[in-house]
Amino acid sequence: MSEYQLVEFRAVDAPLNDAALEFMCAQSTRAEVNRWKFTNEYHYGDFRGNVLEMMRRGYDVHVHYTNFGLRRIGFRIPDGFPHAERLKPYLYEPEIQWTPDKKGTGGVLMLEPCGDAGTWDWMDDIDDLASDLIPVRELILAGDFRALYLAHIAFNYDDGAVEPPVPPGLAAPHRGLIRLTEFYEISFDLISVAAEKSIEFPSVESDDEMIGKWVANQATNELADHLANCLKRPRDYPNQLLRIVRRVALKSLRVEQPGNRTIEELRQQAADIAAERQTAQEEIAASKAEERKVAAEKVKQATLSAIASNPEKSIQRIDAAIEERNRPAYQRAAEELQLLAEACGKSTAAAKVEMIRKTYPTRSALDSILREAGF
Repeated sequence: MSEYQLVEFRAVDAPLNDAALEFMCAQSTRAEVNRWKFTNEYHYGDFRGNVLEMMRRGYDVHVHYTNFGLRRIGFRIPDGFPHAERLKPYLYEPEIQWTPDKKGTGGVLMLEPCGDAGTWDWMDDIDDLASDLIPVRELILAGDFRALYLAHIAFNYDDGAVEPPVPPGLAAPHRGLIRLTEFYEISFDLISVAAEKSIEFPSVESDDEMIGKWVANQATNELADHLANCLKRPRDYPNQLLRIVRRVALKSLRVEQPGNRTIEELRQQAADIAAERQTAQEEIAASKAEERKVAAEKVKQATLSAIASNPEKSIQRIDAAIEERNRPAYQRAAEELQLLAEACGKSTAAAKVEMIRKTYPTRSALDSILREAGF
């Protein structure tokens, strides 16, 4: 298989400005680049762009997919993490790494587990992969660390390590998280085991409801400041303000359970579930095979009974097959002779075989097939 790479970036919060667009274009001569998107596919060569700087300058989501082991996802977190102590247990450097900006509170969160050419299966559905992961970024920005928890227990192979705090809602389906687990081949069994300690995620209000409650709790002068910033910084401040609103609204819903299971315990329980399912599938398959065997035996017995009552029809089928003069037909004739032997006795079949050899002494293929059939 030839080498393949896909490199994607997406701007989410705002389009690139002119300076940022110029910088992005300089990162690759072959990429499709615009203010919202950067895409490049490689069948030879490598991407040599500055990923961190590209994300600091405007792109918010990054994906690097290869067929030789590299699978990387990056998220631009423009406001950083207000409560850094919440993030720390989920990091697993260098596989899950937070790189803060040199100035300000923002930074880049990168997921990149160790892997080689044999680590991952080939993905067929990689179109718009970065766009599919935008909802995961929205979860993280709102303080929902389900993605980080799943990545941590999937990337961490220190058997004695203890899982990070278990976020709520692990059992709830989410399209972005499903895409993430597909990308990193995180087993459903492992997720199911982890979700046993995850409380149900409470119902979440709509953005309109969150905004209404937030506005009602703000002082007039604070609202005036926010309005002024929205007018002065229309490219980024409205999204920043919405992130603040969501974080405040969802803070009370983030009831994480203490992590007390080791990585080994989680993986062993997942392996046990997989083994039980495999055993159940094998039992079902064996039962179906037995049913097919019984049904086939009934058909065979009916066939033998019909031959025993009228062997001449069986002999006619043998003669007709031989006249077709090809190996598949000779094989059918041999099988019919075997049935004739079972139904009417070996001597009857042997007599027919002797007659065939006398009638067709030069058909070596026919003779060979008859010998293989035991005649």
